[in-house]
Amino acid sequence: MAQMIVSGIALGAIYGLVALGIVLVHKTTGILNFAHGEMVMVTTFVALSLLSFGTPYWLAVVITLAFAALFGLLVETALVRKLIGAPLLSTALVCLGLFLILGDVAVWIWGKDPYMFPSPFSEKPISLGPVLLSPADLGPIIVCCGLALGLYLFFQFTKVGVAMQATMDNQVAARLMGIPVKRMFALSWVLATMVAAIAGLLIAPIIFLHFTFMQTILHFAFASAVLGGINSLPGAMIGGVILGVVTNLVGVYFSSELKEAMPFLIMLVILILRPQGLLSRESEKKV
Repeated sequence: MAQMIVSGIALGAIYGLVALGIVLVHKTTGILNFAHGEMVMVTTFVALSLLSFGTPYWLAVVITLAFAALFGLLVETALVRKLIGAPLLSTALVCLGLFLILGDVAVWIWGKDPYMFPSPFSEKPISLGPVLLSPADLGPIIVCCGLALGLYLFFQFTKVGVAMQATMDNQVAARLMGIPVKRMFALSWVLATMVAAIAGLLIAPIIFLHFTFMQTILHFAFASAVLGGINSLPGAMIGGVILGVVTNLVGVYFSSELKEAMPFLIMLVILILRPQGLLSRESEKKV
């Protein structure tokens, strides 16, 4: 039981990282990035290519994060900036188009075969009394907690982070205060893509790397974002952990088929009972 909970927390933390990118972009620009998972997939394949050329693991991670930052900036500059304020259907169609294009490009470059991805964590279990814990579970939890703390400090104690929060809260007021709103939009995409790239590096060793490997993960990430609140950054992480633990326990004590359906069931229930999510407040507009 304890092992399944720890494993669920590890998976949930990764779901939360992917969800964090979704929420960050949506809260800043109002766009739901349906291609978020495919962007993660591309960055993870870039890391695999670097490793296959003999690049040391941690150097490959640094280069991959730099690529993710440039990738996010390119997508925001070339596509998203023109969609700010556009109807929801237009932004959804563009993101879905990007989803299809990235999938085809990945097949063209890396093919359809699954690949094993190395893990930086040891496979030797750690004994805590009667419970055996795997570093493959503890490692992602530590990384995700450290990253969440780093983002909290960034948003609370840096001028750029505070400016991003101001843009998230009220774009018009932020612009009037002299904050470069377009630059904040670009930075949100850069951060979202980098955070998601780390999630891809953590999840790839658990499952085979494949051009569709992020599609199921994206279901869980969207469910995590909806559960915690689509405009709540802490809610994304908390929603991911809750979803990871619940689905793990459901898979063990009920059925694996029900486990795969849990993201959709949770989204359905939360949208009916509390559409704003667990940690978001219901917004009101005065007209």
